Amino acid sequence: MTAPDAARVMAAVRATWPPAGLDRIGAFDLPRDREGSGRATSARVLSPPAPADVDALLAARPGVAVCVVEGVDHPGALGARGFAPGPATLLMAGPAAPLAEGEAPPPGSGRAHWPPLAALGALWDATGNPAIRRAPAHRAPGPKAAILLRVGDRVAGGLFAGVDGGCAALHMVVTRPGMRRRGVGMLGMRHAADFARGHGAEWLVLPVDAANAPALALYRGAGLREVGRYRYWGRA
Repeated sequence: MTAPDAARVMAAVRATWPPAGLDRIGAFDLPRDREGSGRATSARVLSPPAPADVDALLAARPGVAVCVVEGVDHPGALGARGFAPGPATLLMAGPAAPLAEGEAPPPGSGRAHWPPLAALGALWDATGNPAIRRAPAHRAPGPKAAILLRVGDRVAGGLFAGVDGGCAALHMVVTRPGMRRRGVGMLGMRHAADFARGHGAEWLVLPVDAANAPALALYRGAGLREVGRYRYWGRA
């Protein structure tokens, strides 16, 4: 199988984390969301923007950030209008089969469900993912699931997974403080792979901060590899 490329992974990430709506402004699509994660609020490049496109975007929303997928989107006149790229976010992809067909997770260690249980909502709240940031998950089309992870009888972590074609995109992958270094992350990847394959998706895909070394180690250990990256361009 050929791994999905950066454009395909970004499409799956956006399809499973949709904004409330998009308005076309010149060479950009501008999400209607003004609060939440960068994926939900940043403008999207449709074609190389001219200076007039950037001016129109800034008139519509001063201070907006623009998401530029390297090798896919062209920044055009962003630099000339005072925008500069921020830190990189990696786009990663890996096959679900090795995880799903490997060692089975312990019984009761994960539950795919929707809507999210209160315990998972509380965990997301406690790990920097309040309700306003989670809103795209509720708007996302199915198949989708919240996956609550347990070690013994304790809530240990969780994640959100949404399927777009052959890709299952993962969001809000968290481990409860105090439960780290106990295999919770890999447990979540196995449950996500089971969910993905159960809904016809053969690839796990996700975005991750390039500076997040522990997360990168987890995802690489789960068989995911970098297929691209993006940066948010903003004005100083």
